[in-house]
Amino acid sequence: MIPLRARLIARRHRELVGKPLRSRRVGAGPLLPLTLAGIVVLIWLMLVLSPGESPALTIGFTLFLALFMLGLYLFTIDSRLVVCERGILLGRLVPGLPFSPTYVIAGREIDPRTVAVVTDGAKTAAELGMPFFFFQYKTFPGALGVHAVVFNGPWGADIEAPRQSRHRRPVRKSLFLFSHRSATKIAEEILHAIGRDGAIPPGFAPHEGLRPIPVTGRREDAVAQIPGAWPPDGHR
Repeated sequence: MIPLRARLIARRHRELVGKPLRSRRVGAGPLLPLTLAGIVVLIWLMLVLSPGESPALTIGFTLFLALFMLGLYLFTIDSRLVVCERGILLGRLVPGLPFSPTYVIAGREIDPRTVAVVTDGAKTAAELGMPFFFFQYKTFPGALGVHAVVFNGPWGADIEAPRQSRHRRPVRKSLFLFSHRSATKIAEEILHAIGRDGAIPPGFAPHEGLRPIPVTGRREDAVAQIPGAWPPDGHR
């Protein structure tokens, strides 16, 4: 289902990205939900084993805590990648949330040669030399082994919604990262969006056929392993 805010942002930037087609939440891996569920179970056991506690109070508080943890989980993984007809939206879709931009990226602003899939989003963030909470990296430190799609696009500050000029093409470049178990499918959809925007060169073939690229997490391996990455002492 396409979130309402994604529809509104896409409508405002229809000339750039067109109609939204598919939305996905960032993949957090099993550690986060298991941790939150473990907290609920632990507190429930503490209440059950406490002498004199009312069963009704125990059940009521446990249900409240479970719903709270569910809401916390959904809020935490609210970062989304929305594939549109001719581009993508990337970021949180909670209106008014500070320090959480939503990026509007036209297909022609993504280098198709750098669209790739990596075996581990968290390791890739470390390999690229930026913390996992960098705005353009949508991944989790505990999501080890969750594949991610990576690509080279405009610098984030130049493409935050709402974009001030739809006709001025950003010059500065940066990498984007989005963890999801369906990363290969997402990469295919991004390439289709780039193609619909007329930016696939003749004879183009996806990097490594979109087979997941093993990553080490070491900064010195970034250029050799990740298309579009820059050397540790290099410039974008």
